[in-house]
Amino acid sequence: MTVFWILSATLVALLALVIILPLTRGRAESSQSRNELNTRLYRQRLKELEQDSELGLLEDDAALQQELQKSLLDDVVSDEPAARRGRSPLVLLSALALVVLVSYGTYWQLGAYRQVDEWQRVSAALPELSRHVLIQPDDTVTDQDVRELILALRTRLHQDGDDYRGWLLLGRLALELRDGETARDALEKAMTLTDEPDAVRVPYAEALAMTGESLRAERLVRDVLTRQPGNLEAWSVFAFMALQQSDYQLAIARWQQMLEIMPTDNPRYAMVQRSIAFAEQQLSGSEQAPVTGPRYQVEINTASSVPYHPGAVLFVFAVDANGGEMPLAARRIEQPAFPMSITLSNADAMVPENNLSSREAVIIKARIAPSGNVTDATDAWEGRSGKLATDEDSQLSVLIDTPL
Repeated sequence: MTVFWILSATLVALLALVIILPLTRGRAESSQSRNELNTRLYRQRLKELEQDSELGLLEDDAALQQELQKSLLDDVVSDEPAARRGRSPLVLLSALALVVLVSYGTYWQLGAYRQVDEWQRVSAALPELSRHVLIQPDDTVTDQDVRELILALRTRLHQDGDDYRGWLLLGRLALELRDGETARDALEKAMTLTDEPDAVRVPYAEALAMTGESLRAERLVRDVLTRQPGNLEAWSVFAFMALQQSDYQLAIARWQQMLEIMPTDNPRYAMVQRSIAFAEQQLSGSEQAPVTGPRYQVEINTASSVPYHPGAVLFVFAVDANGGEMPLAARRIEQPAFPMSITLSNADAMVPENNLSSREAVIIKARIAPSGNVTDATDAWEGRSGKLATDEDSQLSVLIDTPL
């Protein structure tokens, strides 16, 4: 912060010099220029009088020359008072005060000093945050605490970028907040700094799955399980990847594989059993109620002008093409990675009786909401399709390019 104040003071001083220096010499230079002009005019007029006298056109040329000299003396501007006025301490001090007030007043209103102060506070609290979140966690730990720890950790890693354990911890914390982009970048860095990349491959695969790189993620997990078939974390991520793709049967098979190698007294045993029950319920429901009606395969991408917001949520929904903003069917995707493709059908209806088939035509919208709330237009962007008939399946593309 000291460097900032030194640099800002230097810039303000340079600005003051640019403004004040013309005030110290402008009046004197103006007076000098006027006197030079009057002198040239006097000499030119004097020369004309001499020519007229030689031609005998003047009766009293001496009187005319005296009158011309008197006129020049009346027009001459004294340099000394003008210089004194230009160098008045009151004017200089007023100009300097105005420069300082405008410069720092503008920064006070528009600058990021509050964010800088908060960043410095969080960075200095890294030991306390680590103890509160990692070493002695309790029920008071919040997502905001984790975010502050990530900020402090990233600051330290910026200063000491060769800390493998720091990058690994940053990646795992980002995974906890479902920030796939940050997790992927941090874990990539950790893999380049360790001689045992297997310790990083599994969380790295999870980050890849979050950012839509499912094929790379699956190859990494399979590679780890080939060498370490008892790696429970790898099996857990493997099952999560199947669940993410709505392949409930495959997710159940992978969780059951976990139960076979996991002791029954393991605290995670009951959690895996609940996960299997959830997947079986989803599988049973899809079998009992087959989806009918139109299916829209939507490819979604963003324009280059759309800013990236960590934690933004993508909403894809269909509305009646003939009017109305109430979604008929909707999907909510956290941490979207573009381009991406999803399917929208009656299975995604908000109300079973008020679905896509209940309308003649629909419009599909894709909206990025940084706040995670579809109704909040703050920094939100949207794209939409044309009218789509509901009596047939369609493949379409939606480009998110319009701010709300």
